Amino acid sequence: MNQEEGRKRKDWVKNAAIVFLTIMLALTFFSNTIMNYSLPEVATQYVESGTITAKVRGTGNVEAADPYNVVAKESRVISSVAVKQGDEVEKDQVIYYLEDAESEELTNAQKELEELKLTYMKGLFGNNVSSDIISKVASGRTDGFSALQTKVADMQNRLDAAQARVKECQDTLERITLQSTINSNDATVNTIPEENEKAQATTDLTNAQTAEANAEAEFNREKAERIAELNSRIEEKQKQIADLKTLISGAEAIANENSANLAPSPSPSIAPSGGIQAMREREIVAREKLEEELKDLNTAIGADFTIDEAYSWSNSADWGSLEASAQIALQDFKIAYADHKIASDLLNDAVGTLTGYSSNQEQLNNLNYELQELQARLNRVNAASYSPGDSVKDAQAKLNQADKNLSDKTNANKQASAAYQNQIANAEAALKNAQAVYDLLKEERDEMNADINAELDLTKVSNDIEQKEAEIAKLTEKSMGAAITAPVAGTVTSLAYVAGETTKPEEPAAVLQAEGKGYTLKISVTNEQARKVQVGDTAELQNAWYYDDVQVILAGIKPDPENPGQKKILEFDVTGSSIQSGQSLSISVGQRSSEYEFVVPNSAVREDNNGKFILIVESKSGPLSNRYIATRVDVEVIASDDNYTAISAGLYGYEYVITTSTKPVEAGKQVRLNES
Repeated sequence: MNQEEGRKRKDWVKNAAIVFLTIMLALTFFSNTIMNYSLPEVATQYVESGTITAKVRGTGNVEAADPYNVVAKESRVISSVAVKQGDEVEKDQVIYYLEDAESEELTNAQKELEELKLTYMKGLFGNNVSSDIISKVASGRTDGFSALQTKVADMQNRLDAAQARVKECQDTLERITLQSTINSNDATVNTIPEENEKAQATTDLTNAQTAEANAEAEFNREKAERIAELNSRIEEKQKQIADLKTLISGAEAIANENSANLAPSPSPSIAPSGGIQAMREREIVAREKLEEELKDLNTAIGADFTIDEAYSWSNSADWGSLEASAQIALQDFKIAYADHKIASDLLNDAVGTLTGYSSNQEQLNNLNYELQELQARLNRVNAASYSPGDSVKDAQAKLNQADKNLSDKTNANKQASAAYQNQIANAEAALKNAQAVYDLLKEERDEMNADINAELDLTKVSNDIEQKEAEIAKLTEKSMGAAITAPVAGTVTSLAYVAGETTKPEEPAAVLQAEGKGYTLKISVTNEQARKVQVGDTAELQNAWYYDDVQVILAGIKPDPENPGQKKILEFDVTGSSIQSGQSLSISVGQRSSEYEFVVPNSAVREDNNGKFILIVESKSGPLSNRYIATRVDVEVIASDDNYTAISAGLYGYEYVITTSTKPVEAGKQVRLNES
């Protein structure tokens, strides 16, 4: 029982494993199948060698190579048409018959003749034409070209000479004006030194006057200060004298009172002595001498020293810088000062031995003496006055001379300017006369030209009248029984009118294909197609069996006028008896067939920003089946035709190239192959 259960358990495990594996295989199969159906389906073809024939195809209408237009000269009504399109005609064969009637051209010519005659009459009598011109035109004796040319040339020579004279006068006037301007500028410049000299002299005078005024002011200031000082000292001395007099008066009053009361006898020891009086007189004489020498010294050196100031200055004076008279005065002063010093010292010594007698009186005498001296000095200061120097006079003299120099230079410049002004006036008068002559000649030239133009116009109108009369005669002759004929032999390719219609002048009434002239055919192609053909290539006709003797040869390659940058026009020469103008032909032309190593269908060649390429299919093995991957291969296109393209690429040959697909295909992506 246990063995049976163990066997059943093993069978169950085995069966379960088999079912699991089966389910996994089924799921794997179906998943691959579903994925394959979601991949792009591609059609492929071998890359192999082959033949390429690069052809250019197109369709165009045949046109006459050198059509001959039959032109009607007049507006006439068509009576009947003598030929039909495609007929061959001989030279001078009638194409159209015209109705008998005056043509519109004849009517217009007659009207034009009347207008010409009217214009001629107006020209004779309505434009102030001279009687000489009227006579010449009426008699037919008008001047020829050479005579008119000579007359015009002579007038032009006279005008040129007059114009040259005007130019000469203008140049002369400009030259003199320029010289005058230069002279004026020079005059402005060459007076600068004198102006500078005058300005400097004016400045110097002003400076001298200022310096003189400052010196005088300084003198007056110092004089006022000295006067004030002396007045102050005088007042001080006067006050001292008054005080001393009061003291003396008081002393005398006391002495008198004492004398009256005590009646003492004077003491000999204090009585004035003759020796002291002599010393005082000697000191007075020495002082007077000293004052005289001081006065001389101040005069010699130009100062106002006191005795003590003069003595102090004499000790520091530079003797070498003084003049001889000043040195003598200084020497005399020093001698007088020494004498006075000796006398004064002796007097002081003598007076000093006295004890009180007459001291106040002596002091009073000294104060009076000093007061007199100060008063004398004050009188001298008040009498002093300022004496100006020569600097202002010299500066004024220089200014007067500078002003005279500037005036002389200015007058000279004015004289030169006046001379130039006279020359300018003469040059302007000469220019005015030359211009007047030139203007008169121009008027004469204009009158002559007017006469010549009138003569030429009238002569032309007269000739036009003669020509128009001759034209009317011819048109009158053609107005009856006229017809339009073929000017050359050939084939009628088109007719512009039918019976009853009116012809239009200078427009083609019929087009002939002259004998011996072929046809042309034009087709428009791309620039790339044009590079595949060359002049001289023979084109093939579709349905060639229908055109037995037709030959189509490429004659030229030209830019397409409608798209010159992108397209070309191929022009072919067409010959053959079965060809007619306006016929449509389909042709193909191009290179001969060539063998190439790698050829693929045109649909296999792709292009992106990196250039042209193809996609080939590479196979990779899978667990259940092979997988197919699209792989990019860059190529260079060598040649192509309507179906195949020859390429150059890194291939071995016989690779599968993708030609079409059900979905967009990208390089490196998986695809599935078309099984059909």
